[in-house]
Amino acid sequence: MRWWKPWRFALLLALCLLAGASTAPAQNAGGNFFQQLFGLPVKPPEPAAAPAPAPRRIKRSDYVPSITTRAPGAPGGAPVQATFHVEVIGDSLASLAVDGLTEAFADKPEIGIVNKARDASGLVRNDYYDWVKFAADNAIAPDKPEFVVVMLGINDGQGLHDGAEVYDTLSDKWTEHYAARVEAVVAPYTAAHIPVAWVGLPPMRADRSNIQAAKFNEIYRQRAEKAGAKFIDVFDAFADQNGQYDAFGPNVDGQNVKLRASDGIHFTKAGSRKLAHFIEAEIRRVFEKRNPASEVAALPPDIEQAADDVNAQIRREMGVQAPPPELGAPLGPLLRPLVGPILQLTARPSTPGATLASRTANPLSEPAEVTRVFRTGEPFDPVAGRADDFAWPKF
Repeated sequence: MRWWKPWRFALLLALCLLAGASTAPAQNAGGNFFQQLFGLPVKPPEPAAAPAPAPRRIKRSDYVPSITTRAPGAPGGAPVQATFHVEVIGDSLASLAVDGLTEAFADKPEIGIVNKARDASGLVRNDYYDWVKFAADNAIAPDKPEFVVVMLGINDGQGLHDGAEVYDTLSDKWTEHYAARVEAVVAPYTAAHIPVAWVGLPPMRADRSNIQAAKFNEIYRQRAEKAGAKFIDVFDAFADQNGQYDAFGPNVDGQNVKLRASDGIHFTKAGSRKLAHFIEAEIRRVFEKRNPASEVAALPPDIEQAADDVNAQIRREMGVQAPPPELGAPLGPLLRPLVGPILQLTARPSTPGATLASRTANPLSEPAEVTRVFRTGEPFDPVAGRADDFAWPKF
């Protein structure tokens, strides 16, 4: 047994391992380490399971009625169409007025604000843009507005051309022709029964422009109102305590903010909203006059008929006959008077004895003490020891 030595045993074991390793991969693909080492059978792998189907995505249906059945302006419904169109004409200040008015009437979609302004325009240079001609055509157009706002003048501090003649700014001839053009802008709208609001100029930072703005406002006030327009003066609303230009001031919420732009002429967003504040009051007044809100909501026909039936039943139970309708008059529900009979609160009572009720009480049905106390006003008889017993004690 000399050959049985540890190194020989280890060599034999290594040969066995090499022989098993050469055949196991070919016969048994896969398996763990011991299965491959000793050539044990390997269980064939199970086929891979098919991937689980993706969960079905259920489309949620909208059970709210379609847009055609929803009230205009309601969530999901059609937008409210503007029925009262306000056109704003003028220069770049008018464009800023459009921004402010659009924000002011955001809660009133029935009122539509339309921007018809043209930058760098005015009444002096009608060769650049003729507002007189625009007004004449616009007042008779098929889509004419229901209200017009005019604001211009910042580009009119220059000579006015009348044919071959040129008149200096604010001279007598200049003022005469300029005032005539102001009336010519308003006149077509007045003839078409379209209300016009002419907005005056605010203070300007430059002294020369500020003086011109004040004089322009006097022309607008006199001639626009003469032609039938409503003049809206905003000069003091944007001036300081001395009536001079001030870039800051209270906004519509009362907060002190910057109202004028850096050029000393135009408005900031807050200034545009404040400008619109003075214009929107006139627009709302005209709109509400043309579209009065009903104080009493009309009942549906079925509810109105049910109310008439109830009133008729009450009259029958009370024995009151309904007055016959006039000859030829359509049958309909009886009209109740707006007020009842007038009762004079200071008049003398008409019941016998000036009592509140005409029924007299039976004295025999009342205890004598009750009659004496509550009718004649005599006090109760005192009881010894009670608070109303004022008799001197007997000693």
